[in-house]
Amino acid sequence: MKCQYPDCNRQATVHLTELADSGKKEIHLCEQHAAEMGVPGQKYFSATDLLAGIAKAQQGTQKDLESGTKCPHCGMTLSRFQASGRFGCARCYETFEEEIAPLVERIHDSAQHVGKVPPRAPAKAALTVEARRIQLELNKTVKQEDYEKAAGLRDRLKKIEAELASQK
Repeated sequence: MKCQYPDCNRQATVHLTELADSGKKEIHLCEQHAAEMGVPGQKYFSATDLLAGIAKAQQGTQKDLESGTKCPHCGMTLSRFQASGRFGCARCYETFEEEIAPLVERIHDSAQHVGKVPPRAPAKAALTVEARRIQLELNKTVKQEDYEKAAGLRDRLKKIEAELASQK
């Protein structure tokens, strides 16, 4: 994709999405024009870097860090996870569940995985995901004090919940 800055033919490497009442607006810029417009950030970063940074910012309780709680399967400690942003094995998620649950919820706005629903999945699965999506949107709308929109979302959520209940 090309940079959207006038008369620029470079490849866009910075992709911004702005959400407003009027809808979603996407802007695609090359690194140079993004810097000129004051867009902060590095040229490249990985999800691992992001998780490590958030984990460091969260900093578990000092007692947990000092006690050196270890995963019984791989020996990973919470402080090593905070330094690297990666767990040693799948059991680390269970071992450190209490410490990472707030982090996961903050990143994803939920501690429950909803993911994408394959087209061949039962209608109930799609409705469940839609109900969760509407619930998250409803929570944000109430925080923004847009009660008229929240009422509409609440009504849609009630219809979906009734449909789910009838499928049981």
